[in-house]
Amino acid sequence: MERLSMSALGMAILLHSVMGVSYYFLLARCSPAPLLGSWLFVACVGAVLQAVHIFPQRSRNCSLVCRLTMETVVCCLTLDLMLIKLWCRIEALCHCAIVGVLQLFVADERTFAACEYWLLGLTTSVIGCCLLWFTLWATALPSKLQLGYTNWQRSVKLSVHQSICQLAFGASSDLHSSAPMRFEESQESFAS
Repeated sequence: MERLSMSALGMAILLHSVMGVSYYFLLARCSPAPLLGSWLFVACVGAVLQAVHIFPQRSRNCSLVCRLTMETVVCCLTLDLMLIKLWCRIEALCHCAIVGVLQLFVADERTFAACEYWLLGLTTSVIGCCLLWFTLWATALPSKLQLGYTNWQRSVKLSVHQSICQLAFGASSDLHSSAPMRFEESQESFAS
């Protein structure tokens, strides 16, 4: 995925999850669960979106700003839709199961509320972690990031090496053009 799409995804996650410009975070709270599980689920959706090209690589119909805006909007809508349709159901199912179990064992209201909150937070966080691990494994994101980092390191080392050579020996075009002549001159002087 090229940098523009990563920028759009980053902006979408910033708008959606950090700033809360979302139907899910504003209105559609499905359970009293802490937000950690939903944030992990947002990371899962983000990992899937980074592997998908929303627009063709070289679309000529749209400028860069138009394309960035469209990709950001599509990412925000996808995040919201996935949270509302999938994560809400997971949270609601966990909440129903935890309330059903706690009603059998806990009678005090304060203890019930505390146990409900912590068990629901733990359960949704574990589910979010498992989904994130599976998504990262399925999209091979860590190996892509490692490969990108290795390529970046290699290009930085190469550019630093070229810069040092240019500083030490002059322009690189002079270095490459004069090297064969020196070799030929040394052969001629050796032969004579």
